[in-house]
Amino acid sequence: MRNFYKVVLFSVLTLGLVTDVAAVDPTIIEDFESGLPAGTDGNGIEIGYSLFSDGSPVAMTTTSNPPADEIGDDGNSALQFDANVTAFGGVLQRFQNATADMWVTQDWSGSEGVSLWLYGLNTNNTLFFDILDNRNPGSTTDDAERWTVEIIDNFSGWLLFEFPFASFSRKEIGNGAPNDGFTLTEVNGWALGTLATGAELTYFLDNIAIYGEAQIPELTVSFSSGNYDTPEG
Repeated sequence: MRNFYKVVLFSVLTLGLVTDVAAVDPTIIEDFESGLPAGTDGNGIEIGYSLFSDGSPVAMTTTSNPPADEIGDDGNSALQFDANVTAFGGVLQRFQNATADMWVTQDWSGSEGVSLWLYGLNTNNTLFFDILDNRNPGSTTDDAERWTVEIIDNFSGWLLFEFPFASFSRKEIGNGAPNDGFTLTEVNGWALGTLATGAELTYFLDNIAIYGEAQIPELTVSFSSGNYDTPEG
């Protein structure tokens, strides 16, 4: 697990944000210390970890020796993702139960956003991070709604990214997903992917977390009708 409190400031290059890491109290979603569990649910859907691509070669593993950098390497595991893709490819996690035979959900609605550590190669390649939001009631397929944010690989070494949920946009992938807003009450998983790489590239990912507290809208008062009937006489 990388130390979220060791580095005080990072600039999030794709969003133009400055993150005060010392003020963040994240909840770790995945630290890659337990391998890459995988299985199928009762409908035959792959759950846990799997790969997707346009047919181009992609691979994933965990490594206890990811590249070290200025923030230091504590010797714990990270995800290694290898890709040489023409159009797209990535790693997908559909949240699984302990026995990897049931697709489960997590409630992220109380948080402000999601964060992750990514090892950049400074290739200017385009990556993306997706959140799989809710599915249709009674679904037996992967019709989870995708919400996405873009990451440009214009940095070298480890960098902490924080993405407020408000920065995500809906992605249509033709899977019949509901279009009912980014509710975050039934998050079904996440994905890290890349567009055309131009060559074989190896990325490293660690410590996916949710952070902050969701802003509660101010209470407003409204009237159901502007007209009121009053008996006369």
